[in-house]
Amino acid sequence: MTSFPAYPRQKVRLGTRIGNWLLSTNAALVFGFLYLPVIILIIFSFNDTRSVAVFSGFSTEWYVRLSQNTELLAAARNSLLVGLITTIFATAIGTLTAIAMDRFRFKLRTAFDANLYLPIVIPEIVLGIALLLFFNQALFPFLQNFFGIRATTGLHTITISHIAFDIPFVYVIVRARLADFDRTLEEAASDLGADEWKTFNRVTLPLLMPGIIGGALMAFTLSLDDYLITVFTKGIQDQTMPLYIYSLVRRGVTPEINALSTALLVASIGLVGLSLTAQNGGPVYTRAMSVGAGLGIGVYGVFRVFALFNAFTIGNWLITLLLLAGLYWAWRAFSGYREELAETNDSGKVLSVIALIVVMLISYLSALILLSR
Repeated sequence: MTSFPAYPRQKVRLGTRIGNWLLSTNAALVFGFLYLPVIILIIFSFNDTRSVAVFSGFSTEWYVRLSQNTELLAAARNSLLVGLITTIFATAIGTLTAIAMDRFRFKLRTAFDANLYLPIVIPEIVLGIALLLFFNQALFPFLQNFFGIRATTGLHTITISHIAFDIPFVYVIVRARLADFDRTLEEAASDLGADEWKTFNRVTLPLLMPGIIGGALMAFTLSLDDYLITVFTKGIQDQTMPLYIYSLVRRGVTPEINALSTALLVASIGLVGLSLTAQNGGPVYTRAMSVGAGLGIGVYGVFRVFALFNAFTIGNWLITLLLLAGLYWAWRAFSGYREELAETNDSGKVLSVIALIVVMLISYLSALILLSR
């Protein structure tokens, strides 16, 4: 029987061990500095007393109060409305701009590309002041002098402002997806007889969809969380979630604020996680999100059908039909999702199912907040 010689384990130098220990300690301190306050906030949102200094017991009382707070629901409705409109326009403009910048060469292209990064680079307070001056000194006087329209700040100016600073984020994400795009697939589609529209619809758009959905989710998250730009461009009576949280903090920190901050934090982390999953994952994740969105709004539409018996109006009937169309959308997308799921490994299947469930819950709650009275 052949025996192999035993080699002594390589000794790690003392300096290397000290360096590794210092790096580990530094990482622990950084993560503790960043996330320990967040963990404390979450813990005290379940406190059974109004104290924010001593945790005396576990309770969900503050979350129950939030669900019954009409001012909060109105602020959440405004945030969701602004976020949805912003996401639609910012995603469309940012995606088309990214495709144009990637495919075409024209004069001042470099300067135009650099200008697209300005809303990301400059401080938000500067952008907020600039937008406020634009509305009050340029847009509103123009509408008054030429069309006789007296305009003021409100949700519409907040939405325009959010679209302005969200477009660059969508542009950057879609442009990164285009950097790895294989143009030979479009050439193959053209050789097989597809025209430009069919090539874009069946080849280009599906391959860009992870980046588009990732950019859309990031735009929605940034719009939902924004405070500085919103406070400069809002109207007198208009409230969004961040503005409402700030108004509560001015009266004093309570477990109700902790609960509201925790809910907003969980929503933001979930949306950012979905955005990163869509950007780095394959078609199985984007299809899972499509199915989840359709199921979420479709299930809420089913519940609204029963409400029609008590309050039947043409508006409620049309809204319910649009919501139920989500079930049809989910059914159409499910066949493609099942095919993609069959070709995915076990970890990918688990992550895609989680993405589906999270998007379904977000869609259902968003529809509930937007359409409930």
